[in-house]
Amino acid sequence: MLKKLSPEEELDFLKEIYGSNDNAKLFSALKEAFSLLQTRAQMLLGLATICLTITGFSGPRMAASNGWSRFFIGFGLTFVLLSVMALVAGPLRLRWMTAWKAEDVEQTLLLHLRQRNLRTTYYRIAMFLLLVGLTGYLFSLLFFLLSVE
Repeated sequence: MLKKLSPEEELDFLKEIYGSNDNAKLFSALKEAFSLLQTRAQMLLGLATICLTITGFSGPRMAASNGWSRFFIGFGLTFVLLSVMALVAGPLRLRWMTAWKAEDVEQTLLLHLRQRNLRTTYYRIAMFLLLVGLTGYLFSLLFFLLSVE
């Protein structure tokens, strides 16, 4: 059974994998994690951008069709924008790994692990908010389609 590791335990585990004296490999592993998080955040941002673009084209027509459609498109738009805010505040925030140093290399690696975990939390929040927003869009579309004669 897998166990969720604290940043300290994770650093010890990474040292087991890469060797306790190979700081370059440890930093490289963290760099890859930040890169993956950045890529996934960009994917969510792209999806949010598509939602906002669709709103610009069909949103006014859907919102004019009935009150429920208007409510849900506003609801969806709000949550999509909140998702974008979480992405910008978290995983898409630019911060160079080599520009931040703690007392020693081990403390610096722990700082980066904590930063990665925080950004991952922001990513998960953004993903949840985007899913709620997309659900709002879906309901808006359903009420729009039900009102079309």
